[in-house]
Amino acid sequence: AHKRYGGDEESLTDWFMLHKREVTWGVVALAIVVGGVWFYERSQSIKSQRAEAAYFQARQSAAAGNLPLAVSDLQKVVNRYEGTSAGTQAALTLAQTFYDQRKFKEGLEVLKKAEAKAPADFRPSIHVLEAAGYEEQKDFLGAAEQYKLAAQATRFPVDKAEYQASAARDYMAAGKTDEAKAIWTALAKDETGPVAAEARVRLGEIEAKPMK
Repeated sequence: AHKRYGGDEESLTDWFMLHKREVTWGVVALAIVVGGVWFYERSQSIKSQRAEAAYFQARQSAAAGNLPLAVSDLQKVVNRYEGTSAGTQAALTLAQTFYDQRKFKEGLEVLKKAEAKAPADFRPSIHVLEAAGYEEQKDFLGAAEQYKLAAQATRFPVDKAEYQASAARDYMAAGKTDEAKAIWTALAKDETGPVAAEARVRLGEIEAKPMK
């Protein structure tokens, strides 16, 4: 038994000697991967901290009433820190700032750009704010589509129902009765849902409406 163990030990030693270069490169590669992961996480943390500080500065400019500087600072945060929480918050704030100036197209452009890389938790808010921009321009069909996207993106059942109801209202405003009816019918089936009562009322209104 001892000889067999010794033989195994010698075989293992021989294997390492034969594959020394491969083993060495394997260790180096592992160190690079581990170090790379650490460096990436560290750099992301630093980036996030800088983004938060820049966003705070932009908010201070807005609070001070310096609108041109606030817009400039927010735009810098949006461009430089795209995809971070602070960068996405800056995009939402910048879009709202444009809305306040009745610049709805500019606000929508900011939100559209932020959509792709925004953290998942921010996507419902982006779509809802986009819907508001479309509503202000009387584009109720565009608004309804954004509310539907918000409903798909949220993980909260109550918010989902509210967004679906908003989509149905805008479909009705756009004259898309069939689309609205389909949503109200689904919402009415959930008797304990937050908009079930309204859904039943809306369905009654649709049914009572004379056909053209």
